[in-house]
Amino acid sequence: MISKKNINARKENLLTLEQVKKFLKFTKDTKYEIYIKLILAYQFSKLELMSLEWQDVDFENDRIEIHPISYTVTNKFYYSWYIEKLTEFKRTFPLLPHIKKLLLELKEQQELDFEKHGDDSNINYVCLKKDGSRMNVNTLSRNIRYLCRDNDLPEVLVSGLRLSLEGFICNQSRDYDYYRAWTRFDHKFNKPKNTYNNYNLFKNKRFLTALNNLLDCSQMDRKSKSEMEM
Repeated sequence: MISKKNINARKENLLTLEQVKKFLKFTKDTKYEIYIKLILAYQFSKLELMSLEWQDVDFENDRIEIHPISYTVTNKFYYSWYIEKLTEFKRTFPLLPHIKKLLLELKEQQELDFEKHGDDSNINYVCLKKDGSRMNVNTLSRNIRYLCRDNDLPEVLVSGLRLSLEGFICNQSRDYDYYRAWTRFDHKFNKPKNTYNNYNLFKNKRFLTALNNLLDCSQMDRKSKSEMEM
């Protein structure tokens, strides 16, 4: 089990909660906003995010599925684009209201972009460029690092960003085992299926509300304003 001591030992590579809040404000309304919030909320890896498809997002039942992936290594320094989604190890999480809103806006914008460019070959994928082409796996991580640097924050990549809310998730959880159920499935896929059953998270409205409000900058702004008026 991951301990609080281990989380603290890794903090030099992560953003603190206050730095996450600052980062969210700086990235609001940018083209990377939704991708950054998906990473923070659900601890996506780069390749998991790049392989996320619209069929993995259930808007009707407010759920999102994340599939660990296997990829073909062609040599030591290059990973091919061929990706196989490991359905048997998928993680199913609640679709937070703020994330749902941003994804619906993104889907609508992508449909308009496809009409404009006329190439819908990647229409099933969530993470795309404006011209409808697939985003390079390193582009997002590089731009996250630049956004941090330009706003006087420690430079982190996707790998650091996705772990930055571990402490927040742990503190919001009813117990530490509950936090462990939320964390991403990250090993060599040699354990039984559904090792970490996370469906009980649908029942914890307090935790989901806290996470949703953290990601929704407008909620943070309203809270700060109300606190000043008191």
